[in-house]
Amino acid sequence: MLAHDATLLTYAGQIGSVVALVLVALAVVAYFVFIIAAFIGSLTSRLELGMKLVWALFIICAPFLGALCWFLIGRRSAAAVAR
Repeated sequence: MLAHDATLLTYAGQIGSVVALVLVALAVVAYFVFIIAAFIGSLTSRLELGMKLVWALFIICAPFLGALCWFLIGRRSAAAVAR
């Protein structure tokens, strides 16, 4: 019976490793989608060319912070320019 329990623990550990790997892979994909969406959004916004380039450069130089700032601040300013 003890060998059976050890086998179950081994399988549970392997399943846990696979789940962790899948979660990490999903997080990495979400991170890149977040950055690419911000980059494309900044370039296709109605801002002037100079501001588009500033936002795009900020997103390239500081990917997470730049993308986060774009979605929190940049999109609002682009929407205000469009009005």
